[in-house]
Amino acid sequence: MKKFLKPKYILNVAVIGLCVGIVLYFFFSKNGLRDLLHSDTPILWQWFIAALISELVFMVFESSVIYVFIKDDCPSFRFIDAVKTALLGLFWCAVTPSSTGGQPMQVYLLHSMNIEIGYATSRLTQKFMLYQVILTLINIASVIINLDFILASPNVRMVLMLLALGFITQIGVTVLFLIFSFSEKLSRKLVMLVTKLLHKIRIIKNVDEKIGGIEKQLEEFHTSNRDIYKKPKLLTKASILTFCQFIAMFMVSYFIYRALGFNTASPAQIMSCQAYVNLMSGMIPIPGASGAAELGFTAFFSVFFLHGTLKSAALIWRFINYYLVVFVTAPFAYFSKDKTDEAKADEEKIKTQ
Repeated sequence: MKKFLKPKYILNVAVIGLCVGIVLYFFFSKNGLRDLLHSDTPILWQWFIAALISELVFMVFESSVIYVFIKDDCPSFRFIDAVKTALLGLFWCAVTPSSTGGQPMQVYLLHSMNIEIGYATSRLTQKFMLYQVILTLINIASVIINLDFILASPNVRMVLMLLALGFITQIGVTVLFLIFSFSEKLSRKLVMLVTKLLHKIRIIKNVDEKIGGIEKQLEEFHTSNRDIYKKPKLLTKASILTFCQFIAMFMVSYFIYRALGFNTASPAQIMSCQAYVNLMSGMIPIPGASGAAELGFTAFFSVFFLHGTLKSAALIWRFINYYLVVFVTAPFAYFSKDKTDEAKADEEKIKTQ
């Protein structure tokens, strides 16, 4: 019973309950998906297929970016290895608060492929920062493109406040990662502090031995950070792939828009609103930003999905953008099984001491 009263389990049950509740609401409530399926509204299924393909293309680009970052110094790294790493990361990002579980599991998997932890951490950190920079630029461009639309919104103050908070959060996270990546003194102090704290609560034993290994990996981490900026071709290729990745992600909403029979809004308008939804969702520290993502979608897309189709569009988008991703990537969690088993074994050892 104590096991199920732990905060982790309570949070998991709460999130699952929230997700189920939201799905049921958007399906069964008035003007929900059930009403749409029983109505005479024409549904263009070819556009739904395009939305599904667009989400899969997003996953391919995610794998391609990882491949470009790792393959450069690891000739034995195959594209299939990049696919495994990408899908494992997408799964853990989807099921952990603020997407914090993705990178650690990816580092573990890359280490099992004989790639140094410091090097893998560095490249994934650089990938994350590139992702954040390009997303920020896309969001700025989206605000400029749709400035008239934003100012004409009946809830203009709330929209501007959410956008401002989203930008502050996004830029703040990027700056913190930049400081950690390039300030060797600060990153060393931070890592050593965390290591000593873990030793005090008996999670880490033989702290001196661990510190020696961490020092080596930190040196590898900062060396890799310095080296990557000497490779402009790699960064250019990764930037183009990341930009295409965002286009594929945001086009899902446009294809859903067309599937429900609408065609007056341009792809740029729909993708801009989707960028706002992602920006707002990033502030919510629960798995998948459940609740916030659906709320953001209905807030920003209410002027596009008319005639009682808004709830249906939100549910379909959420299914493709989140639930389908979890379903497709869940089998790849197998590659982190050894890591979770190892953590459980360590926990049992601590209890018996």
